[in-house]
Amino acid sequence: MRRYRHRDGSLRVWFGPEEIDQMAEEALHRAGLLPRLEAPVVDVERFLEGYLGADLDQYAPLPHDVLGATEFRPGVPPLVQVNAALTRAALDDPHPPPGSRGRWRATLAHEAGHVLLHRALVEPDPSQTSLFDPPDRLFRCLQREVAFGGGSDWREVQANRFMAALLMPKSVFVAAVVRAKRQEGLLLTDPVGTGSVERVARTLARWFDVSRQAARIRLLELGLVETPGQRNLYRHPPS
Repeated sequence: MRRYRHRDGSLRVWFGPEEIDQMAEEALHRAGLLPRLEAPVVDVERFLEGYLGADLDQYAPLPHDVLGATEFRPGVPPLVQVNAALTRAALDDPHPPPGSRGRWRATLAHEAGHVLLHRALVEPDPSQTSLFDPPDRLFRCLQREVAFGGGSDWREVQANRFMAALLMPKSVFVAAVVRAKRQEGLLLTDPVGTGSVERVARTLARWFDVSRQAARIRLLELGLVETPGQRNLYRHPPS
């Protein structure tokens, strides 16, 4: 992590993509939740409440366009909220809408990213506190910002990267790709190309309990897919 002052005067932190992958796996290991290839689904609720110690409200009355929110409160655990409508659709509806469970799990993992990565923004080094404006302790995550491989605000980009790293830990995911390729009849030495990426992504999505789009983007982020000129928001630190 590198803490720095942006040209607009705000306090920011930088994490490289490999650093975020490593942080997610180390945190899962310390929490006793690092999945195995035979059982790759991460218990993200337990990670948030049991390991990060967050106060989790999954039925929060958030605006319809806000999937989740994280609030850092002085002296007490951070409050993580998930939109009640999303939780009801994912968990309570006997016929859940397509994609609702994946979006619910992604939102929990995204908020976990804010807790783990961005605590430094609201609890900065005491020797530097006077240099910066009072921190914003509330992170409201809009539906359009919580997306694998997406985000326009730099904090949301980082939380999205952590979201992918938490739900699909790199070491387990890479091993799962090998197994999925074998299952799809591909040679292990062959990269996943345009003709096979959807089949492999479908299999990985089922194994990790994520959306097919999430699995596809994770394949791209880790360089496991042949693709021309994929733009990556995480490759280089800011100047």
